[in-house]
Amino acid sequence: MTYPVPARLSGAISTIALGIGLCFGASPAMAQSTATAQSGEATAPASDDTQTADIVVTAQFREQKLQDAPLAITAVTGEMLEARGQTNITDLAAQAPNVTLRQAAATYGPAIVAYIRGVGQRDTSFALEPGVGLYIDDVYLPTMHGSLLALTDLDRVEILRGPQGTLAGQNSIGGAIKLYSKKPDGNGGGYVEATYGSYNRVELRGAANFTIVPDKLFARISATGVHKDGYVTRYDYACTHPGTTVPSSTSGGRNCKLGTEGGKDYVAGRLALRYQPSSSVTLDVVGDITRDNSEAAPTTLLYVGQSANPGATNTGSATTGPSAPAYTIGGIRYGTATGSPFISYSPYGNYAQDTFSSSPYVSYENYSESTPRDGSASWSAPDKSAINSWGVSGNLSVELAPSLNVTSVTAYREFDGVYSSGDGSPLSPTLQASYIFNHQFSQELRLNGSIGSALNFTVGGYYFHKRSENRTRVTLPTLNFIEDNMIPSTTKAVFANADWELVHNLHAIGGIRYTDITKTFIFGRKGIPGSSTGGATPASLASLDGLKSTYAGSRVDWRGALQYRWSPEIMTYAQVSTGFKSGGVNPRPFFPSQALTFGPETLVAYEAGFKSDLFHRMMRLNVSAFMNKYSDILVTVSSCPQTGNAAPCALPINAGKATVKGGEAELTLRPAHGLQIDASLAYLNFKYTSISASAASSGIGVEDDGQYISPWEWSASAQYEIDLGNLGSLTPRVDISHQDAFNRNANNVDATTGGKDIFGRVAGRTLVNARVTFRAADQKWEVTAEARNLTNKLYYTDVFDNRGSTNSVQGTPGEPRTFAVTLKRKF
Repeated sequence: MTYPVPARLSGAISTIALGIGLCFGASPAMAQSTATAQSGEATAPASDDTQTADIVVTAQFREQKLQDAPLAITAVTGEMLEARGQTNITDLAAQAPNVTLRQAAATYGPAIVAYIRGVGQRDTSFALEPGVGLYIDDVYLPTMHGSLLALTDLDRVEILRGPQGTLAGQNSIGGAIKLYSKKPDGNGGGYVEATYGSYNRVELRGAANFTIVPDKLFARISATGVHKDGYVTRYDYACTHPGTTVPSSTSGGRNCKLGTEGGKDYVAGRLALRYQPSSSVTLDVVGDITRDNSEAAPTTLLYVGQSANPGATNTGSATTGPSAPAYTIGGIRYGTATGSPFISYSPYGNYAQDTFSSSPYVSYENYSESTPRDGSASWSAPDKSAINSWGVSGNLSVELAPSLNVTSVTAYREFDGVYSSGDGSPLSPTLQASYIFNHQFSQELRLNGSIGSALNFTVGGYYFHKRSENRTRVTLPTLNFIEDNMIPSTTKAVFANADWELVHNLHAIGGIRYTDITKTFIFGRKGIPGSSTGGATPASLASLDGLKSTYAGSRVDWRGALQYRWSPEIMTYAQVSTGFKSGGVNPRPFFPSQALTFGPETLVAYEAGFKSDLFHRMMRLNVSAFMNKYSDILVTVSSCPQTGNAAPCALPINAGKATVKGGEAELTLRPAHGLQIDASLAYLNFKYTSISASAASSGIGVEDDGQYISPWEWSASAQYEIDLGNLGSLTPRVDISHQDAFNRNANNVDATTGGKDIFGRVAGRTLVNARVTFRAADQKWEVTAEARNLTNKLYYTDVFDNRGSTNSVQGTPGEPRTFAVTLKRKF
């Protein structure tokens, strides 16, 4: 039931709502999609475009209107993704409050950094778990590698904030991101579109529906192909600085250019089949394949300290300690007291000493060691962040009775890839080239049912097995070796959830999940063929070769919630839920003493909120507040006195306990015909309440601010469809998003002075995107012009603080201003 707004008030309400939307907001398209959710009622679609329609979500194992789901969800339809020009999973964070999705630093390969409400994971090692669960058509992706997904032919995206231990399950301690592809139907139709833009961006996308057997078997095929040049240019230092003694690379006479970083080259395809032999049986089978041959992530050198690479010169000097000479080659020092000649731009001060360029998009990385310090032959790493993947899944739904349904989700996936990372200089004090492989099988079985109209329940079981491998050639200031690690893992779980309407409009929701995990890490450490040691494993690593360490543990997670609908327009809820991220074994021990295990981290989250559709469904306002009790927080430290303080070190430890508080608001307005406004606002506060002994010895204190915590985030968007009569329509749109600065290091505040660790701090940014779309009157042709990062803001998506090894810092600059035009044809 909805209530009309008196005509004399509508103008005032529109004005007030518009002001609120510009200050707080959510998604206009989400408003259109979700505001009609009314508990226990079938709600008609919106009658005009000043009202909102429904988005149906499946976060609680059954179909519900978004406004009926008692948890914080940002739901995005495929139409909303298109309206915003969002084509990559990292784009989703712009309008999702307290969600961080960024391309990982080059060191971590083809992956994303994913955090929700300050909980997540940035290290892509197979030994570490994501922290934010990522799912495609209900199939769990267990690694951060391969998670830098294109948003191709999607029906919707659900972003669930807070621990999903009883719902999404495995390692979804921070939340879950669920992508659902469009399913085939008997309606036919499809589309093709082409995009051309800055950096020779060429994209082709398309999808089509087919009927194979009328009323029974349908197919949908979709595909995309992307090419885009990189926006960080790699130069041959010897060519741009004639007369220097730095060894020359092979620039091929192309204006001293070696290539670029950040370029994209991939093709992907998906075939979906839907078989409906009867009204009670549906089988969806989906197969997908991706061939991604993209360049390494964009990386530039930002800082080099005077004592860079102590004890590591091109002559293989064994001198160690703070008085050791800085790394040099051919008489060129990597760093001095005032900076480095290989830095073109630095946000940290006057460290840039490059005489050729002052651009923040220049790198002198050549991905090669001309004279390896271990005496082996020269070698080069590929300028790649490439991954090939494929998978197949089957989702079988059988209606056993009018109130009883069983669902089986069976899936197999695998990928292999290669990626490299350096430091941004031609001296290669560090250089890695990695081959990665993962294959996985999963089976989930759910029984959904209802007893009368008061009780809905789900019970189920889950089995998951994966085997991962990484083979990496590693160059460090004091070590050269090959690691070849195998990491098999098995998970078994059972779960149950129930929703009971105690009295009219008052629901009690409960859930429980038992999870058992076994994970083994088999270390491989080899020498470099042809090295001065005859290819033998370095002595400090020899005892690690063949070492096998196993982590095994079990966990019970639970959830309890109360939900009350006060009227068709307002629903409130409160819940307590738990989640965990499993423990494991340090994947990067450089000495036997560093081969230590770590325990799981856990979270208990308290959340309350309301969801509302107001003013004749013209305005939607959803608000949530939360307090998380975070225990045994996992962080990686580079100062390791507990292992003898030998460098290098990259040790995961359980740092202690913290309280994380915050809130989110999402507002959607449709105040007038053709006008849509979204906005969102998020606040996040992190405070350590206790520190473990191992964390304290590594320099972490209660004064530290946590990792990837941006205190304030907000976004605002607006679009207005202008009716051009018989010509069609013209729709301009603007999207603005802001994120405060955050720290990527665990120890980020000086305990004595209270000063911030500037080298691990990523500055905040405000980004503006703009689009204008012409749509023909018959709705079949569309032309869109877009500008991303309209103000040409210089910002960094992440930094890699390598001061523990080379005393240097590398940054990943965000893309500068770009333009593109897209032509789309529907049929």
